Order: sequence, then C-alpha cells, then structure tokens
Amino acid sequence: MLNKTNVFILLLANTLALSSFPAMAKTYAGTINGTVSDSMCQFDHAAMIKSGHGANAAACTQKCIKDGSKFVLCDPKTKIVYNLSDSAKVKKYAGKSVAITGHIDTDTKSIHVHSVKPQ
Repeated sequence: MLNKTNVFILLLANTLALSSFPAMAKTYAGTINGTVSDSMCQFDHAAMIKSGHGANAAACTQKCIKDGSKFVLCDPKTKIVYNLSDSAKVKKYAGKSVAITGHIDTDTKSIHVHSVKPQ
C-alpha cells in the first residue's frame, strides 16, 4: 500500500526522470528569406571589406569561404543566422538576397537546403 511519503517519492522520481530528457528539436519545412553570407562576417562585411577582403559583400563572402568560413543565411527580419547544409546550392548567391526552402531546425538554427531562389 502506498502512503503519502511513497507517493511523493514516486512523483518526485518521475519528475526528475522526465526533466532529464532533452526537448525534441523543433524542425519544420519552410522558406526563409535573407542574405547568403559567411559565418565570420554574418550581417556586416564592412570591416573585412575595409581590410581588403573584397570590394563588396559577395566578394568578401567568397574570400571568407575560401579562408575557411561556412555559408550562412542571415535573416534581417529576425536577426537570426542560419547554418546551411549544402554549400554547392548557395555558392553562386554569395552576398545576394535569396529565399531558401528546406527543413529548418529552430534549436540548432540550421537549414537543410532543398532549393534556393534569388529575390
């Protein structure tokens, strides 16, 4: 028979067990508009352009990618920078505004790219 102490211990154990599981990642299919950039400069290429990393955002992004940065999508509306799964699909859009459709993971801020369209 369960007394009040045993019920309390069982409830406490269940609460602790459930709280130890990480929340499921929130992933959905959708489209996000933004600018294809690099993981170093993200929203602002001014300092790198000033230091000779290219004449504009597109050239700066390509140079930073060549130097080891990764392609990202910068969403100016939400100020979120998304990592992108497929650099081959976005390479020609460096520094340009695009709409990227794919599976978006809000926890890791990443997009599994399905398609890219210029804006």
